[in-house]
Amino acid sequence: MSEPLRARIEQMLRAHGVATLATSGPEGPWAAAVFYASDQDLNLVFVTDPGTRHGRDLAAGGRAAAAIHAQASGWSEIRGLQIEGAVRQVAAAGRPAALAIYLEKFPEIRRVSEAPRDDAERGLQRRLASIALWRLAPAMIRVIDNRERFGWKQELRLTAPG
Repeated sequence: MSEPLRARIEQMLRAHGVATLATSGPEGPWAAAVFYASDQDLNLVFVTDPGTRHGRDLAAGGRAAAAIHAQASGWSEIRGLQIEGAVRQVAAAGRPAALAIYLEKFPEIRRVSEAPRDDAERGLQRRLASIALWRLAPAMIRVIDNRERFGWKQELRLTAPG
């Protein structure tokens, strides 16, 4: 594995917090923005209600793609990650560790989960305590960086394709 490439991926995962998650199911293709945190294995951890369209797709299919990118004002500034992999709901035994990773990245959500200030935040606290946590385990991560040159990309394969 290329350590400079992995370091570049880790830096981008830390620098950003929203991924566009792409799924497909009986209703067709779908995309949804999710807040994510990443762990030391480059997995993405996110919360999603299993009743949402993308939640139903994930539960039925178990595969997804994600795009994470920096804001760009022109094509020459486009840079980001394209990710594909398996997605599973985090089992009860793994929930505390996954939630800790998520809350570490989002201190305001941590604050609400630990010390809600009003009824709205108490509702969010209850919701966070029960909402499904998911883990996207990447099979492949592609780094795109048009600052290098138009169409520049490198791939990190974490598991065999297929």
